[in-house]
Amino acid sequence: MSGTEQEHPHDTEDLVRLVLLTRQELGWDQAKLAASAGIPESDVARFEAQEIVPAKPLALRFLEVMGVVVQS
Repeated sequence: MSGTEQEHPHDTEDLVRLVLLTRQELGWDQAKLAASAGIPESDVARFEAQEIVPAKPLALRFLEVMGVVVQS
């Protein structure tokens, strides 16, 4: 995605849903995800509330720390 393109709102929703479902399936709370990703827990809450756009960079980071392999 170039710097001039916007992330589509549906893409943001899908990424947030994927991270949230993965986190729940692993039994992780927001605090564990935040600690594993090296960010404040408030950023995880903001991400899950879809307040961080573009969501893709952070979503990929979260998925990586949860052990999910993402291919581009």
